[in-house]
Amino acid sequence: MFPRRLFCCLGLLATLSAVPALLRADEPKTVRPVTTISLMGREDHPFADYVVLDGSTLYVGFTSIDTLTIVDTDLNTFLAAVPDLPRIHSVAIVPGLGLGFTSNGGDDTVGVIDLGGRQIVHKIPGGVGPDAIIYDSKAGLLYVADHRGKTATLIDPKTEKTVATIPLGGTAEYPQADPKTGMVYQNLEDTSEVVVVDPKKQAVVQRFKTAPGEGPTGLALDAAHHRLFCACGNQKLVVLDAHDGRVVATLPIGAGVDFAAYDSRLRRIYTANGDSGTMTVIQQETPDKYTVLEDVPTHPGGHALAIDPNTHRIYLVYGGDVAVYDAVLPGKTPASQEGIGD
Repeated sequence: MFPRRLFCCLGLLATLSAVPALLRADEPKTVRPVTTISLMGREDHPFADYVVLDGSTLYVGFTSIDTLTIVDTDLNTFLAAVPDLPRIHSVAIVPGLGLGFTSNGGDDTVGVIDLGGRQIVHKIPGGVGPDAIIYDSKAGLLYVADHRGKTATLIDPKTEKTVATIPLGGTAEYPQADPKTGMVYQNLEDTSEVVVVDPKKQAVVQRFKTAPGEGPTGLALDAAHHRLFCACGNQKLVVLDAHDGRVVATLPIGAGVDFAAYDSRLRRIYTANGDSGTMTVIQQETPDKYTVLEDVPTHPGGHALAIDPNTHRIYLVYGGDVAVYDAVLPGKTPASQEGIGD
């Protein structure tokens, strides 16, 4: 998802990524730094593409060293590393099977991971340049965004067989699956579009333009209110109506954005802006009204994040570390926020 900016960020990481957010001049108002989880030495110049949270387990795909790293978020400690995953980008966790499936861009495969044993079982064929990978629970299928191939690959996780390869018409970045309908929304970076993929029809059924946003990368979904949050390379977050693609709102964000995430209970959108070293925090006042609350200083190269929907904790990866933040609301401490947004 992020290699196009890798060359400009890696040089900064070795010298700048050690600067903690706690030492910044302006104390953030919307988040509170909690701790930093160190996963490997900075001398290795590690690069992680995606970060995925499943329950109390965080999975970090270290593309630069072909390794999936596993973290216990209850204890904020390293658990295990699964190697031999060439240019791994991400992982999709399939409940009930005890398996994770990784997208390996180096050999165009999908790795099958035994989550209990924390080891690779085998690999199955993937598309051309598998990048993002998610589990569509409604359709019961893995959805793989093939960055170089400009296709989507659907895989049955039970049989581990490819069900379909769907032409997308553009460079696939991040997708989201609607848990109610099973429809998949897919960002296309080079055409500045979101396409809607119907797994049943095995086809693209709608195309939405993200203009004035250009080069969408990160994508988040408010399924309850049918809103898509497209994080775009020209420093804009574009909110689309998931039904018809209508542009609902456009908001300023930081430079070098790669990820967007939505906390449905706090009704907040977060974007990780690797080039500016910030995290933009946006409040959803109503499904049609949004306010930028803050651009929080984080870390140069911090482009990937995940949110715990229960604790509202935010995990942001930069270099070989994970910065951990708690969400804070005006007049409340993190411990007093339970029930907000229900």
